[in-house]
Amino acid sequence: MTSNKILSTRLVSERDVLVRRQRRLLAAFDRATENQRISRMNHLFRQLQRVTRSIETLNAIEGDLNAAQPEMRQYVVSSLFLRDCHLKLTKDRNENFFFITGPEVDGYCVLDQVVEFEHDRRTFVAVEGSPKSTHRVLMKLEQFKHRLLGHFHSHPGNGLGLTLPSGTDRAFQGRLEQGGYPAVAAIFSRDGYVRFFRLDNNATVNVHGEGVEEIEPNIFRITELD
Repeated sequence: MTSNKILSTRLVSERDVLVRRQRRLLAAFDRATENQRISRMNHLFRQLQRVTRSIETLNAIEGDLNAAQPEMRQYVVSSLFLRDCHLKLTKDRNENFFFITGPEVDGYCVLDQVVEFEHDRRTFVAVEGSPKSTHRVLMKLEQFKHRLLGHFHSHPGNGLGLTLPSGTDRAFQGRLEQGGYPAVAAIFSRDGYVRFFRLDNNATVNVHGEGVEEIEPNIFRITELD
């Protein structure tokens, strides 16, 4: 559990305690009012004021916390799917590129469906999708009430360093984030390294299954390529 979630849980717990105390004080205040116990009413009123201010303070802290640090986007992908994507992306010497979609379940974006489109250009060091084709694909996703959850592409060469995003990669991801897409980018090297990223760093990728090892958060190596 992240530190933000721990703090949020503590805030909710403390607020629940205060709300229960507030209700008991209100009930006691009502009884004191019925019995016309003025001193008791004054004492309970002061306590109610303190408890109410404490609840308002906790509400404000929670609001600031949520506004400052939004909940991390969670992505799930299977090791077998990553392997299959690697095979598709490295089928020849040129770079390749496709979209990813899938279901969204309990706050998790499940990356499990390749969505291919036509390319205007594919070379050893670059790949460019056809705008008309990508537009048709996005319209199809909208028709079936699916969202663009990711985009995968390959880079030439081997090693983790070859998965670093280029300026073009970052610009494309930036346009998606500005457009409100929940998409995460993934760059594959020829020898099985995979780097996932979002420019806002709001992404946690979880790989299910064997055959993939985690190098560091959101960076993996596919160990079963044959």
